Amino acid sequence: MVRRVLLATFLSLAAVAPAFASKEWYDLYRDGLAQARRGQCAEAVKSFQAAVRLKPASGLNERTYGMDFVDAYLPYYQQGLCHLQLNDDNAALLMFNIEEKQGAVKKVDAVFRDLVKKRLDAQGRIAQIDSDIQQQKRARLALEEVRRLQREGNERHKEGKLEEALALLVQAQKGAELLDPGTQTQVADKIKQIKAEQREKQEQSDRTQRVDRALTEGQRLLDADQPAEARLRFDEVLALEPRHAGAAEGKRLAEERVLALTTRQEREEAFRHGKSLFEQGHYEQALASLANAAADPANVEARALLQKAQQTMERLRQQKDLRLSIDVLLAEGAQLLADRKYPEAMVKLAGALELDTGNVRAQEQLRLAERLTGDAFIDKIFPNQQPEITLFDTPAPEMWGARLSLLGMATDDRGLGRIEYRLGGTVVTAETLQPTRESAEYPKTWKVEHTFSLEPGANEMSVSAVDSAGLTRLKSYTVTRRLHFYETRAFLPSAAAGAVGLLGLAVASQRLRRRRALRRRFNPYIAGAPVLDDDMFFGRRKLLARIMNVLHHNSLMITGERRIGKTTFLYHLKKQLEADQAGDYRFFPVFIDLQGVSEDDFFHSLMADVVEALLPSPATQELLRFKAEEGQAYDGRDFSHDLQRVVEELKTRTSRLVKLVLLIDEVDVLNEFSERVNQRLRSIFMKTFSEHLVAVMSGVGIKRIWTSEGSPWYNFFDEVELAAFSREEAEALIREPVNGVFRFQPEAAERILELSTLKPYLVQKFCIHSVNRMLEEGRTTITAEDVQAVRDTVLLESEPEPVLHEVLA
Repeated sequence: MVRRVLLATFLSLAAVAPAFASKEWYDLYRDGLAQARRGQCAEAVKSFQAAVRLKPASGLNERTYGMDFVDAYLPYYQQGLCHLQLNDDNAALLMFNIEEKQGAVKKVDAVFRDLVKKRLDAQGRIAQIDSDIQQQKRARLALEEVRRLQREGNERHKEGKLEEALALLVQAQKGAELLDPGTQTQVADKIKQIKAEQREKQEQSDRTQRVDRALTEGQRLLDADQPAEARLRFDEVLALEPRHAGAAEGKRLAEERVLALTTRQEREEAFRHGKSLFEQGHYEQALASLANAAADPANVEARALLQKAQQTMERLRQQKDLRLSIDVLLAEGAQLLADRKYPEAMVKLAGALELDTGNVRAQEQLRLAERLTGDAFIDKIFPNQQPEITLFDTPAPEMWGARLSLLGMATDDRGLGRIEYRLGGTVVTAETLQPTRESAEYPKTWKVEHTFSLEPGANEMSVSAVDSAGLTRLKSYTVTRRLHFYETRAFLPSAAAGAVGLLGLAVASQRLRRRRALRRRFNPYIAGAPVLDDDMFFGRRKLLARIMNVLHHNSLMITGERRIGKTTFLYHLKKQLEADQAGDYRFFPVFIDLQGVSEDDFFHSLMADVVEALLPSPATQELLRFKAEEGQAYDGRDFSHDLQRVVEELKTRTSRLVKLVLLIDEVDVLNEFSERVNQRLRSIFMKTFSEHLVAVMSGVGIKRIWTSEGSPWYNFFDEVELAAFSREEAEALIREPVNGVFRFQPEAAERILELSTLKPYLVQKFCIHSVNRMLEEGRTTITAEDVQAVRDTVLLESEPEPVLHEVLA
C-alpha cells in the first residue's frame, strides 16, 4: 500500500515539472536549434539557456549517448544569433564574446568568421546608436550655446559695441556649423549686417576727421598767405562733402588771393611748370603750381589738369591707406592669437582678408583662428577627452629577443600634437605633429610604431599620445627579457675557439675578394652623372627624412652651388616618395628637367613629363588640351586645366589623400623667362586644386628682383640649402664603397677631405682617380701619394672653384 502511494506521488510531481526538466543537455540544444529555424527565437533562447545550465562548456564532437555525437555544441553563439533576431544587440554581443572565450568556435573557420562579422555589425549598430544619442545631445547643447551667444551679441550691438558683438557672433557662427542651415544663415546675416554698419561708421568717422583736418589746415594756409596750398585743402573737403559752405567760401577766397598776388604771366609760367611735373609723374609737386594757374577762370586746361592730379593723388592715398589697414589688422590678429583671444582674432583677420582676398598670411592665420575658436566652442559643450591608443598586439610579459616592436594607432577627435616613446622613464624618441597648411587642423589619427632595444631582465616601456590641447594618454608595459645560452657569460669561452677559425676564414675570403677586385679593376665611385645607386647615396638621408615629414603641406626650393648634388637628391627623393606606403598621403612624383627648355615650350614641356610619368587613362587624355607634338599653342591656362584633370584621375587610384609632387630640376632657367610666365606659374599654386599639388624645385639661384608689383612665385616655397658634406659624411663616402675590398690610408683620406673642401663631387673625383692609380700599380691600399699625384688632373677636370684654389695654393 505504501509503495503505491509513493509511486503515485512521484508521477504527479513529474507531470507538473517543466517540459525540459527531464531532458538532457543535447535534447535541449537540438530543441533550441529547431525553434530557431522556425523563427521562435524567444523560445530558442530559453532552450539554449537550459542546456547551458546542464553543460556550460562549448565543444566540438560532443558525445551524447552510445555512438551519437553533436558536431558543434555552441550554445552561446546560437543565443547570440537569436538575440540579433530579437533586435537585442547588447545581449548578442555578450553571447558572442562568451563563445569566443570558450575557444571551441575558433576551430570552425566558417562559424568563427560569421561570429566575428555579426559581432562587428552589432558593435557598429550599438556605436551608431550611442553616436546618434551623443549627436542629439551635442546639437541640443550647441543650440543653447549658439542662442546665448546670439543674445549677448545682439545686446552688444544695441549698445554700439560692434567689435564685441562680432566676437560673440563669430563664436556662434562656428557653433552653428553643428546645426541646421537656417541657424547658420541667421547668424551669418547678422554678422554681415554688423560688418556693414561697422564699415559705414568707420568711413563716416574717417571722412569727418579728414574734413576737419583739411578745413583747419586750409584756413591756416590762407592766413599765412599761401592761397594756392589753401585752395588744395579746401578742394579736399569739397571732394568729401560737395555742399560744405565753409570749404566753398575758403576756396573762393583762396582763388581771389592768388589772382591778387600773381600776374597772368606768372600764372601761365606756373601752369607750364605744373604740367611738366605732372607729365614726369611728380603729381604731388605739381599740385601747388597747377592750383596757382587754375585760379584764373579762363585757364580751363589748368583746372582740368589740377583735377586729374588731385584724383591721382587720392587713388595713391587710398592704396597706401589700404596697405596700412591690412598690415594693422594682420598685426592685431597675430597678437590676439598669441593672447588666446581667438574670436577677436577671427574678426581682425577676416577684415584683412576682405581687403586683400589673396593674402596667404591672412588665409593661414584665419584658418588657425577658426579652428581654435571651434575647439573652444566644443570644449564648452564636451570637455576634451584623452587620446586613445590601440595596439594591434599587446606585448607578452616575457620574451627572448633583444628588440620589441609596438605597432598600433593613436586617435583623438581634436587632433594629435605629439607621440612619445619611453624606456625606463626616459624618452627615447618622439614625433611632434604639425597642423596641415590647408585646414590648420592637427591629424586625428597617427600610426604608433617603434622598436625598443631591451636589456636583460625587466624593461619598463610606454607610449603616450598628447592631443593638440596638451591632454595625454599613457600606456605602459613591463616586459622581462630572458637570455639564450649564447647571450650568457658561459657562452664566450666556448665561442672563442670557433671565432678564431671564422676569423681565418674571413681573412682568406677578404684576400680572395681583393684579388678579384684587382682583376676586374673595381672602382665604384661616380662623378659627373647623377648618383642613382642607393649604396652610393651618402650624406643626405637626414635631410631626405626631414623633407618627407613636411612635404605633404609645404613646397620646397632646394638651392646650392653647381655639382653639389641637387639632381641626385631629387632622384632619390622621387624613389622615396614612390615607395612611401605609410601615412595619410599617396605621393605621385614627376621628375622634370628644365635644361634646354624654352619659354614658349615651358608649360608644354611640363605637361609632357607629367603625362609620360603618370600615364593618364585614355578617357582622361581625351579631356586634356595637351597634345604630344611640339609647336602647338599651349600656355599656363592650358597647363592648369590639364593638371586639374590629372589630379582628378589620381584620386581614383588610391583611397588616401593625393599629392602630385613636381620635382623640377634646373629651375634657374626661369630667371631668363618673362615675369608673365613666372606669375602664371604662381597662379597655379593658388588654384583650388593646389591642395593636391606640391613642388620641389632645385637650382643655383633664383632672381629676387621683380619689376612688377605682384608677389614672385618663390614666396610659396620654403628654401633649403644643399651645402657641402660634414666631415663624417665625406669620410663615409670615401671609405664605405670599397670597405672590405680596398683600404684608404688615414693620410690619404685626410688629404681628400682637405682638397675637396667636403664637396661630394670633388670627393668622388679624387676617389676615382686615386683608386685608378692604385689599380694600375697592382696595390690594394690608397696612399697619400696617390691623392697628391692626381690632384692636378682633378683640378683640370673640375670647374674652377675659388675655395679649391685656396686649398691647393
